[in-house]
Amino acid sequence: MNEPTSVPTVLTIAGSDPSGGAGIQADLKAFVTTGAYGAAVITALTAQNTIEVTGTMPVPAEFVRQQLGSVLSDIRIDVIKLGMLTSRKICEAIAPLIENHTVVCDPVMISTTGFQLIDEDTADALINAILPLADYITPNRFELEKLYGDRIDDAKHAGIELMERFPNLTGIVVKGGHVNITQSTVTDVLLYRQKGLIKEAIENRPRYDSPNTHGTGCTFASAFASYLAQKNSPKAAFKKAVDYTNHLIKISAEIRIGQGRGPLIHHKGI
Repeated sequence: MNEPTSVPTVLTIAGSDPSGGAGIQADLKAFVTTGAYGAAVITALTAQNTIEVTGTMPVPAEFVRQQLGSVLSDIRIDVIKLGMLTSRKICEAIAPLIENHTVVCDPVMISTTGFQLIDEDTADALINAILPLADYITPNRFELEKLYGDRIDDAKHAGIELMERFPNLTGIVVKGGHVNITQSTVTDVLLYRQKGLIKEAIENRPRYDSPNTHGTGCTFASAFASYLAQKNSPKAAFKKAVDYTNHLIKISAEIRIGQGRGPLIHHKGI
C-alpha cells in the first residue's frame, strides 16, 4: 500500500469577516488558491460588510486556546499565520502553543488609514508575548512604527533595528502599498537573515487604481505563509506572494461586490 500523500498545511488564527473579504475567510481562500490546505482558529466574530464594521464579539481566550490545541493535536501544521488577536488574554493563551512552529505574524494593530484597531494592552501583549515567537512579520507602515516605538523616516532602517532587537525574526516584510500613493509604482521590501547577515529583496509593481482592496493585507500574509509551507525560500515566497496579491488587485479592479470598498477575488494561480 502506498504511503498517503502529504500536502502543505497552514493554520490561520484570526477574526471572522462575514462579508468574506478579510480575516479567516480571505486567509482560507488564499491558502487554497496558492496550493496549501487551510485550517482556522477564530479569535473574534465581527458584523461587517464592504461599507463598515458595526460590531465585534471577541471569542473567550480559553476557547481560542481550546480550538488551537484541538487542531494541533491532530493535524501537522507547517506554518501558522496570525491575524487579529483581540485581547491580551488571547495572546498569552496561544503563545505556549505556537512557539515550536514557523509563525508568520500579520500584526493587525493599526489600519492603513492610521486607525488603531486594538487597545494598548493588547498591543503590548502582541509585542512582548507574540513577536518574540514569530519568524516573520508583515506590518504596514503604521504598524512598523508601533513595533519600532517611534515615528520613522526610513522604513528599511527601522526594520533592520527590529530584527536586531528580536533575534528570533527570520524576516520582515515592509509593505509599500499605502506609501507615496501618488506614485505609479509600489515597492515592497523583504529583510531576511542569511548566514548571519541581514539581506534585502525588493519587488516593484504597478499601482492599480482599484476600489477593491479590502483584505489585501490578510491575503498577502496568507499567501506568504502558504508559499513558505511549500518549502520556498523566504525570498522566493515573498516574490510569489507579491505577484499573487498584485494579480488579484488587478483582476478585481472592475468587479463589484457590495456597495463600498470591495474585496479581492481570489482566483487560482496567476
